[in-house]
Formats: sequence, structure tokens, C-alpha cells
Amino acid sequence: MREWGESLRTWLPPESVFFNCPLREKTTLRIGGEASVVVEIHQKEPLTRVIQEAIREGFPWFLLGGGSNVLFSDEGFRGLVVINCLNEIRLTSPTQIECGAGLPLLDFVRFSEECGLSGSEDLAGIPGSVGGAIVGNAGAFGRNIAEILDYVDIVNEDGELQRLTPHELDFDYRESRLKYSNDVVVSAGLSLSNSGEAEVSGRIQEILDLRAGKHPAWGVATAGSFFKNLPPENPGDRRIAAGLILDRAGALGLSVGDAAVFEKHANIVVNRGHATAVQVLELTTIMKRLAYESAGVLLEEEVRRIGFSQAELEKTQVLKVEPTE
Repeated sequence: MREWGESLRTWLPPESVFFNCPLREKTTLRIGGEASVVVEIHQKEPLTRVIQEAIREGFPWFLLGGGSNVLFSDEGFRGLVVINCLNEIRLTSPTQIECGAGLPLLDFVRFSEECGLSGSEDLAGIPGSVGGAIVGNAGAFGRNIAEILDYVDIVNEDGELQRLTPHELDFDYRESRLKYSNDVVVSAGLSLSNSGEAEVSGRIQEILDLRAGKHPAWGVATAGSFFKNLPPENPGDRRIAAGLILDRAGALGLSVGDAAVFEKHANIVVNRGHATAVQVLELTTIMKRLAYESAGVLLEEEVRRIGFSQAELEKTQVLKVEPTE
């Protein structure tokens, strides 16, 4: 794979190709061993070509956006990690914005604000990229990005460019079919509504203030909310916050090594300096067990865990399902 990686430097900027790159340097949780090859891509055509070549060569590969919402193993990733840096953004109509999948989500929110367009405000303060937000259907305060999505342009599993509608993406709470395929989001069109910059700015600031009161400050090493919220008790109600369940279960103050539950939010794990992926797995397994013992609920990870063996992931199960004869 090293030889193939060297060949990438003949048609990509050499400084954008890295070998044996520590993934802790590329993720917001700052955890993860080395990837064999890491490539940072800033344009659509090279992104498509790199993925096509990786598919043709049969190399394992993983797409990374803003580096949030992911936990890489301490052993790293024996393959190619492609970092999507496509960050262009433009108005395509008075109420539609098209942007690259690598654009930071907050930059999209701020651009919408400058245009006086409403609909993205509740996404303010969520870490990561637009593409990552679409893959995980990110959202907050009862809203999610799927509600404002018009289309996504992807490189599909055959290496071909394709445009998909939200209906084709099987969106659910913090889910989409993109999460379980090798399709890569390249860009997206999002539809908003006219409002006015002052009104939009006020709502954005309100959201950011709410987050500042209970979320880690920008720069603190975290992947974001670790577990998905639970379905509402009654149709039409808000989802039950996993953080509330964990708070009541006594998760605040828990730590394993430098992996710790954030002191203001029981559903956020932070790296206090030198946490390992194994420590995060151990801590979050304890959190899941507490939630089950205190409230009878099985929490499901929102953060994607990459590079772990099946045996390692099985150790995080609270309930073991015995095979039937």
C-alpha cells in the first residue's frame, strides 16, 4: 500500500498525503493509532479518483470529515483514510444553498445567517462537517439536517458520481443508509426559508449560549454525544435524553484513566489528555450498564467505532444474546 500511496503524490499535492499518520491528530477526541495512508482532498475530481483507485486496488478505506463522532482503535486503521476537505459554499437560488461535504457545519450555519435564511439554526454548535452531519442525520432540539436537505451528490460503491434525494437515504433518528455503505458524500443542496439576518442571528446565539452552559468548550477533546437519545414515551413527544438517564444513574464523575464523563453533561466523554480507545470502551460500557441497571434501557452508541475487533466490541454489550439451538 505504501507504493500506491507514493503514486498518489505524482498527481496530488505531496503535502496532502501522509504515511503512518496518527489518527489522534485528525479526530476531535484525539484518540487513535496510525492509519497506513491519510489523504486530504480539497476538490471533487481528485476525491472521486482516489476512491475509485482504492476500490480498484481492493484497499480498505474510510472517509473522515470534521473528525467528530468517531472513535478509532488504538491499533489504528490498516488502510486508507480520506479526509474530505471540500468546503465550497454558494447560493443556487434565493433559498437554496449548495456546499461541499467537508465544510464545517458551523460555517454552513453562519453562511445561512448572512443570507438571512432560516432552518439551520438548531445545528449551531454541533461539531463536524456537513457531510458527516448528513451521514449521521445530526440535529438538536427536535430538529435534524434531513428536514432541510434537498439532495446529496455521492461517489457510490462503484466509484460513480450519483445524485440522491432524502427519500433514497432512509433517514431515521441519527441514522441514514450512508452510515452503512461505502457511498461518499461529495456535496449537498439544502433548502431554507427567508427570514431575516437579525432573527436568525438571535436564534443562533440562543442555541450557542445553551450549548455553552452544558457542553465542553471548543477545543476540548470530545467526540460529542456518545449515545443516542431514546424514543419518546408517547407519539409526538420529544425523545428521552440519554444524558438525563445517565445523570440519574450516577454517571457524572466516572472516569477510566484519562477518559472521563464531562462534568456538565453525562452523555459526553472527554479525553483529559492521554486517554486510549480501550479506556473509552471500558468507560462507556460502564455507562451503558448503569443505564440498564437503573432505568432498564439499552443505550446505543451514536459515536462510530472504527478499527476494533469483533471481540472488543462484544465486550461492550450489556446483554449477551445466547445462540438458539
